[in-house]
Amino acid sequence: MLNAQFQSGGTNNERRKFPRYPVIERVSLAVEDESIGESIGIGEATDISLGGLRVRYLPKNTLVQAGDRLGLLLIDEEQALSLRAQVVHHGTSDSFGVEFRNLSPRLQQEIGYLLQRLNQ
Repeated sequence: MLNAQFQSGGTNNERRKFPRYPVIERVSLAVEDESIGESIGIGEATDISLGGLRVRYLPKNTLVQAGDRLGLLLIDEEQALSLRAQVVHHGTSDSFGVEFRNLSPRLQQEIGYLLQRLNQ
């Protein structure tokens, strides 16, 4: 379980359900477009929260549009998480934001653990 200091940390952006934290260590993402069952490539997470993350440096970034449903394999030095997400905005030419979908309690706990490790 996340401690109170961790839950209240991060940015003060009022529109977010959960605070976002910068990813200081390299966290890679294998990304698949679930609607066509095709790999889009390996990207990088730049910030993450309990509710989603920002993807950048994805080779086929221009093919991704708001509303697309993606399968993500989030990989760092200690764990690999298989997640489902939906693109909620395409912020820049090299990045987009996704919101996690259908997270089990176990996956929520694993994401919380990742956030705690990344922000120690």
